[in-house]
Amino acid sequence: MLFTHFSSEQFTPLILSGIILICSVIFFKKRSNLGIGLLFIGTLCLGYFIANLDPFLHIWDEQYHALVAKNLAENFLKPLLYSDPVLDYNYKHWPGNHVWLHKQPLFLWQIAVSIKLFGTTEFAVRFPSIIMHAIIPLFIYRIGKIAINKDVGFYGALLFATAYFPLELVAGRFSTDHNDVAFLFYVTASFWAWFEYTRTEHKYWLILIGLFSGCAVLVKWLMGLLIYVIWAFQTTIIKSPRATRIRSYVSIVLSGLISIVIFLPWQIYAHLNYPKEASYEAELNSRHMFEAVEDHFETTLYYFTNGLNHIYGSGDLVPFIILLGVILFVINVQNKGHQVFVVSGIVFVYLFYTFARTKMVSFPIIVAPFVYLGLGYLIYAALARMERAIKVVPIITFIAIVAPSFVAFTVLNLSKIQNTHTMWKPHDNGNRMGELAEMSFVRSLDQRLKGDAHVIFNASITQDGHISMMYFTDHVVYGFIPNKSEIAQVKSKNRQIAILNLGNLPAFIKNDSTIKILDVKDKELLTINPLVH
Repeated sequence: MLFTHFSSEQFTPLILSGIILICSVIFFKKRSNLGIGLLFIGTLCLGYFIANLDPFLHIWDEQYHALVAKNLAENFLKPLLYSDPVLDYNYKHWPGNHVWLHKQPLFLWQIAVSIKLFGTTEFAVRFPSIIMHAIIPLFIYRIGKIAINKDVGFYGALLFATAYFPLELVAGRFSTDHNDVAFLFYVTASFWAWFEYTRTEHKYWLILIGLFSGCAVLVKWLMGLLIYVIWAFQTTIIKSPRATRIRSYVSIVLSGLISIVIFLPWQIYAHLNYPKEASYEAELNSRHMFEAVEDHFETTLYYFTNGLNHIYGSGDLVPFIILLGVILFVINVQNKGHQVFVVSGIVFVYLFYTFARTKMVSFPIIVAPFVYLGLGYLIYAALARMERAIKVVPIITFIAIVAPSFVAFTVLNLSKIQNTHTMWKPHDNGNRMGELAEMSFVRSLDQRLKGDAHVIFNASITQDGHISMMYFTDHVVYGFIPNKSEIAQVKSKNRQIAILNLGNLPAFIKNDSTIKILDVKDKELLTINPLVH
């Protein structure tokens, strides 16, 4: 039954966010600024709700991002995975190396600041995403208002605020979690600044475009410059006086120079200080276009079929509804330059990622603001048609509140959130029981080791659980069972050794009295994945 599997602590921010978001719909018509303010607050509460559902870090990306950010909190110019690599490592193997340049650093710096504020908690990892996710609807609202009107902007912003997939990125559940939230934030901010610039031509908007696009590059590399690709195309294709076109190209160049000033210093610093790692990661990035890196392979039309359903909701009609909304939105955009900008942005992003061999579900999410504005236009058009047909003010007012609120609740997909973030369906929630059991073990670890620093092995309670263990403790942790030479290597550095007993320890370890054996209780609750080493 819906809601029953959420605790009272989880349920409270959910209900609060629902009340505030409905109030934003109620007040928006007559007091739009109040409505937008309530939309921001309601989105914050919704982000807080979903970010606090899981008292553990999610496997793969969120775990690694959290650990690197924790180490960055100690030195913002030295991104490390293993801050103290006791054993030899391969710098080309990002899940187990020392200097970690697998991602650009801006979103990690943001998390590092949050860790300094809140400590090494799950909430600290997710807090920057909560804030950015709540601000994005404000950008969407302004873009919609400039392009058509404030109603389209508001409905598009409301649907994004409650959409399931971006909220799961905030929660860290989907790859590449907080990296994608930050990238979406900065790319959308660059779109917003461009729309504001076309409206007023004030020079400070050029500075903001450069700032935001430069920050986007510092999150997910060169696709952060997307604004300039579609801006240049828009300038070229729109017929305008030669002097106007030249002035626009000059603006693109000047803004682009600001962007370069933002992202280039870190690239230089990384290559000077970590030349091997930086060169390898640059080469790896270049391979994404021509090969399915790390087995991220999908069919050619993946983003037009499964990808749309993953991001915007399941159902055979979803692609057609999205297409209809985007078409109607573009047709009704008042400025031809804005029309070209929106269409070329969507087309370029989907074509680029379609032809790229490496595919991950959230890559095209950077054009989601335009998609939600298209859906917002469908709500606006439907309400306008009903208003003309019914002409009874109380009924129209009631529908204008209930209809968008109902659609927003639908895209939230609360039953799916309850399914994946509670024990409602234990066989369909990604080994939640194992993750909770692992966290119980982690919380007891320092007491078991009497506060002494150890090198811990066989921490394979859940997949890559050793990474989470390093985030929540100050021990050096590996996921595999060491061989005799590795044991000797650790002992040669006068380090104490502990190893988890998951029922798979060899005799030479059991018989070594210098190694502390840590028995894992409730073994039946755990998914044991000892790594091959």
